[in-house]
Amino acid sequence: MTPRRRVIAALGIVAVLVASVLVLRATDDASKKPSSEAVRLTKYTADFVEVSPQPARPSPPSTVWSSDGRVQWAPVDGAAGYEVAGKLVASPEAAGSGRPEVRAVDAFGQRSQPVKAEERPSDDSWRQKINGWIDDFDDTFLERRYHLSGRRGCVNPGSGSGGRLVLDMPCGNDTAVLRARSLLQLNESGELGRVAVVTDAAGPRGKLVLDLVPGTPDRLGPIPPPDAIRVVVDDSVAPGTRGAGVLHRFEAVLTDNDVRVVQDGVQIATVPGPPKWREASVLISVTPPPSYPGRVEIDAVGITGSRGPADEVIETPLVAGTLRVLEPDEEAPSVGVARAPLRAAPSARLRTTVRFGDGGDPNGLVAELGPAKLPLRPVVSGWSAAEDSELTLAGDVPAELLGEAGPHALTPFVLRMPGASQAQVLESYLEVPGRSPVKLENAPDEPPPVLPVMTAEFAATGPNDTTLVVTLDASSARSVAPIAGFEVYVDSSLAATVPMPGGIGGRHELLLSLKGSHHVEVRLRPEDPGRQTDSVWLELRR
Repeated sequence: MTPRRRVIAALGIVAVLVASVLVLRATDDASKKPSSEAVRLTKYTADFVEVSPQPARPSPPSTVWSSDGRVQWAPVDGAAGYEVAGKLVASPEAAGSGRPEVRAVDAFGQRSQPVKAEERPSDDSWRQKINGWIDDFDDTFLERRYHLSGRRGCVNPGSGSGGRLVLDMPCGNDTAVLRARSLLQLNESGELGRVAVVTDAAGPRGKLVLDLVPGTPDRLGPIPPPDAIRVVVDDSVAPGTRGAGVLHRFEAVLTDNDVRVVQDGVQIATVPGPPKWREASVLISVTPPPSYPGRVEIDAVGITGSRGPADEVIETPLVAGTLRVLEPDEEAPSVGVARAPLRAAPSARLRTTVRFGDGGDPNGLVAELGPAKLPLRPVVSGWSAAEDSELTLAGDVPAELLGEAGPHALTPFVLRMPGASQAQVLESYLEVPGRSPVKLENAPDEPPPVLPVMTAEFAATGPNDTTLVVTLDASSARSVAPIAGFEVYVDSSLAATVPMPGGIGGRHELLLSLKGSHHVEVRLRPEDPGRQTDSVWLELRR
């Protein structure tokens, strides 16, 4: 071989080696990247496992229509959920408009034929029945029209698209309470009054509470005063068709004999007894479903009464040095509050809400605000001092704490009461006359789809077999992330794979022919390969 040919051969060998290294690197990089393709499972059962047979494809939904911002249809027998324009939901309705296609989805992910919705005209006739104040939340200065009670950082108001109040509650299991500054004022004859709220709060496992109560409480807790009228709408109140994240109109209609609870123009409940007052505050309490990032939307509020503006105030939240109500002579922590809100105020009022323990006298409750002690009095009459009851109290700030002269801070700030006995301060704030400058920020985007909640249990166990029941519940989800299915492991070995391509949930029974004691694990497999799988561990003991 000539020198030139040796050089060419050497270069060829180097090129092959470089190409091989590049191929290996490319293969290695590709193996590290997660696949973007949907997860698909293959059916498998060990010889000791028997799975319920897969039924025929579900029937399509009937009488599908859209109106008032929601798409509805008649429930389909055997359906675990539905697909609406590509979105998976558990209930036979979804937020939307127009003419989307709707399919029923069974427990194995099988789809029915699609049905296109028909559009029906919206019903705005309820607005003519409110001879008073209607709020469509076009104005983002919420504090000018309401006081909002809720855990700070866990109840976050925002302005949603289309003029809608969005209450973002990321901590879970929280409740937000809106007190309208405009009062409910009853008519002299005929229909005495009406309160309307358009909201999605009463969806599956959520709750809407309307409290009509004389006075100006910020919250009432589980035990309202005897003169209050409380309307509760949750899963216990028919009809049950209230999908997660779907707006409905709820009305409390006051008559001479009772209070009628109406959903979308249909009466669903009755609260006995007429009101014993002519004027009352309206408290709107909303609780989102548990186990999911909380979110409640309110689209409109209507209240019978004066059309005139309510008294305007500027609120400044205050945090007490301790959230425990102290005894009169108990030592207070050296923690105060800034005096800045009082410097230019002609007057001021301190408002606070306390949750009682198993004792205490609210008539002796005072606020220690720096050098001053403010007597606090309940803002409602006939309040209950039972354990866990909640009471709002208020007291005027003395003139010596107002004006430019004086310290920058007022220390300490605590509440005191004889026999306090575990009473807690839920919230405190100052009210000064003025027009609130606080404007709502834009609400966060709609939360992404979530996986159904998986539960597993042994329903029947004999000496030689047991029935494993796996339930995937998505009823509380505003939208559902599709699942590929689930796997069952017995003593760490794969025993069954149940495919549910694009599934939404449902109930499955598996017969396990096993003797003795075993460890059983059920693993939920999302269709999205980037989502973390969920699992349930069970112990089979004999």
